[in-house]
Amino acid sequence: MSQFRFRPVSGTPFVVMNLVAINVIFFVAKILAWNSQQLDLGAVLGLYHPFHSDFHWYQFATSIFMHGDFRHILFNMFGLWFFGRMLENVWGAKRFLIYYLVCGIGASLIFLGWETFTAVNSLSQYGDGWALLREYPPSSPMIGASGAVFGLLIGAALLFPNSVINIYGVIPVKLKWLAILYGAAELYSGYRGASGDNVAHFAHIGGMIFGFILVQIYKRDKSNFY
Repeated sequence: MSQFRFRPVSGTPFVVMNLVAINVIFFVAKILAWNSQQLDLGAVLGLYHPFHSDFHWYQFATSIFMHGDFRHILFNMFGLWFFGRMLENVWGAKRFLIYYLVCGIGASLIFLGWETFTAVNSLSQYGDGWALLREYPPSSPMIGASGAVFGLLIGAALLFPNSVINIYGVIPVKLKWLAILYGAAELYSGYRGASGDNVAHFAHIGGMIFGFILVQIYKRDKSNFY
């Protein structure tokens, strides 16, 4: 049973507020860069497969602040604001920021691992899958804070499992069931290759995996992990 009881708070904690602001700044910069210079910042700062010629290590960080369209950033920022407030008020600014970034980067690692596995599997029918992957790596970059936000969802569900939220304002559901349903849906969609939806389902799963692990670490070391 969770030792925490969530109590609604007024205002938005410092790190959550600044993360939302940074995401909005990146989104506005993306629009301005495209409108003024036809420069796609999503293609510059998004995360490419490590075998791709446009891959850079900094993309693990920058990709989680980039979004494709208004709907994309709107839903992610709502999740960051809603679940992030719960966690930052319990853990404080440092722990929460570490948690958010670890979930976001961890989500990218899981996504790249799955993408590599499926690509090698697919290319193996034409010869050496690894050699062909080096020659023809996936060409689309991954962008978005969704993996980090799914990490926030699992964190909130672990700390406040029986807290009830209203989906669309009318459907009450406990956080633990919401996390389980979302996790199962993402696993199913990712495994069957829900195609055409252009969603990195295994990044969402990755965020939840890293979030679960980090919550266990935080429970063991209540004072020094930062």
